[in-house]
Amino acid sequence: MNIFKTFETFLKEPLSILRDNFIQIVSIQTGNIFEHKPSVNVELLKDKAQITVVNNEKVYKLLSLVTHRAKEKEKTDVIQG
Repeated sequence: MNIFKTFETFLKEPLSILRDNFIQIVSIQTGNIFEHKPSVNVELLKDKAQITVVNNEKVYKLLSLVTHRAKEKEKTDVIQG
């Protein structure tokens, strides 16, 4: 799947769905990179969003870091609130 199409799908959902639900990020590394090209897939389920990153450790780490920072910011905002 084209990463831009994935983000289009992701952004079509109301932000509250993403903010209020659990986001799970999964990294899959395959042995033969020619058989499985790097890709990112987003699935929006009833109570969570799952982002699956195949053969791209940098993207996985970036998404994990962004998610972690967002959670930390939310905690800080609640404490200061």
